[in-house]
Amino acid sequence: MASFEIGARGLFNFRNERFFVLVEDEITIPEKGVEIDPVNIYEIDQQTFDFIRDEGDTPLVVPRFNLPPVPPGFELERKCIFTVDNSYFVIYELENGTDNFVILRISAALFNSLRNSGVRECIPQNFIN
Repeated sequence: MASFEIGARGLFNFRNERFFVLVEDEITIPEKGVEIDPVNIYEIDQQTFDFIRDEGDTPLVVPRFNLPPVPPGFELERKCIFTVDNSYFVIYELENGTDNFVILRISAALFNSLRNSGVRECIPQNFIN
């Protein structure tokens, strides 16, 4: 039987101008050996962002310029690339039973190289209107 769950989730505040919620969908079909876990990005308004943040169970993800060290027993999995207003990012998931997102800021050249090599691009969906 297939199972559908929410994995990692996070909030991303881009320059206090644009606001996003990141959600990993985990879809598993054990009898087929299939596991699909894409990340979806939804652009939301500031009021919705503040409401979700204030609930306290969705962490704020601050972009980094380098990847964190990966402790033993953890796995850092690249999920997708995305761009916002000529800024470029890679989303990783740090898995250890409590999945967390890591957002790495990258150059436009690296973004294009990753995209050209087939890395999945997450296109933010607009939930503002």
